[in-house]
Amino acid sequence: MKTIKQIRLIYFIVSILLAVFAALAFVFITINGRVYPMDLAAESNLKSLIIVLALAGIPASYMFHNRKVKHINPDLSAEAKLQQYRMAYFIKIMTLEGISLLSLLGYLMTGSLNQLMIFGLVYLFLLLNYPRKTSILEELTIDPNEL
Repeated sequence: MKTIKQIRLIYFIVSILLAVFAALAFVFITINGRVYPMDLAAESNLKSLIIVLALAGIPASYMFHNRKVKHINPDLSAEAKLQQYRMAYFIKIMTLEGISLLSLLGYLMTGSLNQLMIFGLVYLFLLLNYPRKTSILEELTIDPNEL
């Protein structure tokens, strides 16, 4: 049970800090404009890079997580399974968080709302990954009575 609380704590910290950073970035851009003026080619390259990272990173985080969970030994104790799950979940959330931060940095540099929309898309995926106790136990095939 302690491990599930740790997973939720990680989730909430990342979610809240990203939301705060996005709000601060939006206010900053609204007041001051973009941080780093770029020529059109460099700005286009940065936008394309972040889009490609988002399109590759989101599925990669899910695939890595699913692969790690499938390789958890079913004979382990419930707590050992949860600890291994925590690491897989942490990597998944950190991948989504990294892409979110890159899109927010791109937004700060370019002032382009497209970058903010990419952040919103990745943040939505992050929000959809709320660590519900029932779904974690079901994914790991752990009986709730084992906790």
